Amino acid sequence: MNSKKNNNKNFQNLDEPLRQSINEALHKFLDENLKKHIENSLEETMNKYIEEQKKLQRAYYTNTNAILDNSSAIKELYDKLEQTLGELDDFRNSVEKMLMEQRQKNGELQRKIHHWEQATTEFFRLLERAVDYETDENRRLINRILDGFAHTVMDLGMERIIPQADESLNESFHEAVDEEESDIIPGNIVRCVSWGYRIGDKLLEKAKVVVAKSPAQATKVDANLTLPANE
Repeated sequence: MNSKKNNNKNFQNLDEPLRQSINEALHKFLDENLKKHIENSLEETMNKYIEEQKKLQRAYYTNTNAILDNSSAIKELYDKLEQTLGELDDFRNSVEKMLMEQRQKNGELQRKIHHWEQATTEFFRLLERAVDYETDENRRLINRILDGFAHTVMDLGMERIIPQADESLNESFHEAVDEEESDIIPGNIVRCVSWGYRIGDKLLEKAKVVVAKSPAQATKVDANLTLPANE
């Protein structure tokens, strides 16, 4: 009986260290495995983090280079645009200057043409008066000069308007300055007082003419003239 009790006691004494040893071994195993697991997890997490950072850095450098390239391209384009705008501004100034010079030349040319028209018509008037008042011999010489001058200015587009007797009055080219009795159709031209002139469709001066009046008009005028005497 005592021997059995002693055996139980011995087992109890052995059980306590065994339990303690098992617990220590289990704790050690768990600690080591947990440590390894944590280390592996940390290492995996760190590797993933490092890879993500590398990706971000590569993307950053790629985007940065792209931005730098785009910035360079934009700057180059902006410089070209500035240069083009400067060239356009110079061209506009050049065109404006050219147009101003051309307008001045056109104005000067118009003044010269106007002076030429005035001088030509005045010379024609002198020759016209000379034909009317000079002697026959001088008149023949003047007519030759007149014909030559008329052909010269006709090549430049200038023409005389010389109405003929019994020609219909054309108010576009003729100006009636007087009336007189005549056997021709009333309203028609009796004679030309002074020539007219034109250049193409441009009328410089109408020809001044005397037109025939009807006998009725003449009678009415005579009656009006004699009324005071009857009174």
